[in-house]
Amino acid sequence: MIIDRFGFLPCDWTFEFNGGEICPIPEIHKVRKRVDKYTNEDGFLYPPLSHRVRLDWKTNRVLRKISRTERPAHLHPVPPSHELRLHVSGTVEEVRKGPGALVLHLLAYLFGIRLQFHDWWFDSRVPIRMGQTHNIYPNKAAVEHFLSHCYRVWESWSAEEQKLITNLLFMHSRAPSYEWDWERFAIEYMVFDGCWKLAKQKHSVKNVPHSDRIKVVCQKFDIPCDNDLARKIVNLRNDLFHETLWDRLQPCTAVSVDAFQQPNTLRQLNQRLIPALLGYNNRYVHSIWWSLSSRSFDKL
Repeated sequence: MIIDRFGFLPCDWTFEFNGGEICPIPEIHKVRKRVDKYTNEDGFLYPPLSHRVRLDWKTNRVLRKISRTERPAHLHPVPPSHELRLHVSGTVEEVRKGPGALVLHLLAYLFGIRLQFHDWWFDSRVPIRMGQTHNIYPNKAAVEHFLSHCYRVWESWSAEEQKLITNLLFMHSRAPSYEWDWERFAIEYMVFDGCWKLAKQKHSVKNVPHSDRIKVVCQKFDIPCDNDLARKIVNLRNDLFHETLWDRLQPCTAVSVDAFQQPNTLRQLNQRLIPALLGYNNRYVHSIWWSLSSRSFDKL
């Protein structure tokens, strides 16, 4: 068994699944108060200010702060909240790149947050509040069933396919950390491209141009599709990726409300594609992805 810690998951449930167990650390309530104290009202934990110092190399004592080096930290730690126990062999580092990463990023997907191993630091801001970037309400039984199902499916995949689903889960959870709408859109389209590749490899979806891909994957997995909305997303993608235009304007400027909404709309499509690719075709997968309404994430 490999035992590791990760955070920050603002939930004190214990999860048991085929492959392992997740349980809150004994001091989770103290840690949660500490994290809440520094979480911005927008629900994100931002990097603290950092600076460089001069050290006495013999004693490791700080001699003085170096002037003009203060800046927001590029990397910053978040305290762990849970312990992960996996029934696997190998080193901790090997497990972190394989099944450990899968479980962490599946949890991050479900709860709409970002998660990382206890001694691996975060870059940029970190969404902390449950459901903040994923408008679902999973219950404990559904989480355990989803983890068990996805873990079994993942084990049957090739090493390349395992890495692909883990990476797209990681980037999906990281996307809300970007502050500009066009940045979030670009990352979510990268995620969609990863989903498209898996759909071809694992579900025999035929290759078609970008203009038809949203419609094709929606048909394949019985996901509702708004063809006009799909066309808007593809047009925004083409302009951004090929002409560096965002809504026919310069990125980092004000755009139409319609364009501003599309990063989140595309994100909601990806949130239905991810379980569908893993064969978890519950009612949530078959719900519309252009609504802001919250939904339950039910068991198969």
